[in-house]
Amino acid sequence: MRSELLVFFAILILVSNSGATYIATEVGTNTSSWYLYRQSLDIDFNYSSSVEGNITPVEFHGRSLISYHSNYEEITDNDVRLRERTNALEGKFRSEDKVNLWSNDDDDVDIYLTKPSGTNIFELTYFEEWPVSMTASRSLEYTGKQINDRDFEGNNRDFVGSNLLYNPVLSKESRSIMWLERMNATVQATDDAILGAEFMPTKYLGYTISTQTTGIADLSYKQTSPQYDVKRRDYPAINEGEERYYGTYDLSRTIEMRSTFENNTATEENWLPCLTGDCTRVSFQTQYGENGAALFNCSCYPLDYSEYIG
Repeated sequence: MRSELLVFFAILILVSNSGATYIATEVGTNTSSWYLYRQSLDIDFNYSSSVEGNITPVEFHGRSLISYHSNYEEITDNDVRLRERTNALEGKFRSEDKVNLWSNDDDDVDIYLTKPSGTNIFELTYFEEWPVSMTASRSLEYTGKQINDRDFEGNNRDFVGSNLLYNPVLSKESRSIMWLERMNATVQATDDAILGAEFMPTKYLGYTISTQTTGIADLSYKQTSPQYDVKRRDYPAINEGEERYYGTYDLSRTIEMRSTFENNTATEENWLPCLTGDCTRVSFQTQYGENGAALFNCSCYPLDYSEYIG
């Protein structure tokens, strides 16, 4: 009696009107499924902002409008993410922000489906080179009734973040750099179930924060495993932490996360030949400046990002 093939593969490659490229893949069996979604575009984006003044009530048509300041930023490109949010009541306020983003989606994503003879195991393998580079810096000072400030930096399932809440006095300096070089992924399945999967981006996340806080400070981070947990249907943490502080504190933190995976399809003619060269330690700002595109036109990567984020 011949068994019926129940494993199915669905792969969609779409280009939107905005020029972004999407790949959505689902591998399904009769008991479980595995999903991969990727999105990128060819972009060079630079943003800077400077605000200084007093948040005060405003008289309008004989009415006094309550003073309030609100700022929200969110940038996402191929699962490299930046989110910032600030809300403040009456007080003295100053902030400066800079964000640089570069990404490229010119290369095709290679997808291979194999089934070794004599087995019922299917294997789907992905090789993607949609690189992304994002740098961000922020300076903030506030004195007044109350301010809440949040930030989140994420890079392909890794993240760091801070929540600074209910502060009458707050001073903050933060910087981050994130890059994604490439992504490899593999999933194995039979008719009955997903056997295993690996999500393997070659990436880096560096983050530093220094703050004087007078309220609540929540600091968190997470670094995920490339191995898919079939039972939980997720990628478990290999490093994570959460901290909470009440009161008046001077806090500083520097976090770096890095992962590197081989890509057997890479050659010296690929988009980043500098990886094959002999590197010496250099300052990120000296070598590449503020332009994210320069990072990917380099002669070699810096071996240590501490001069940039430290």
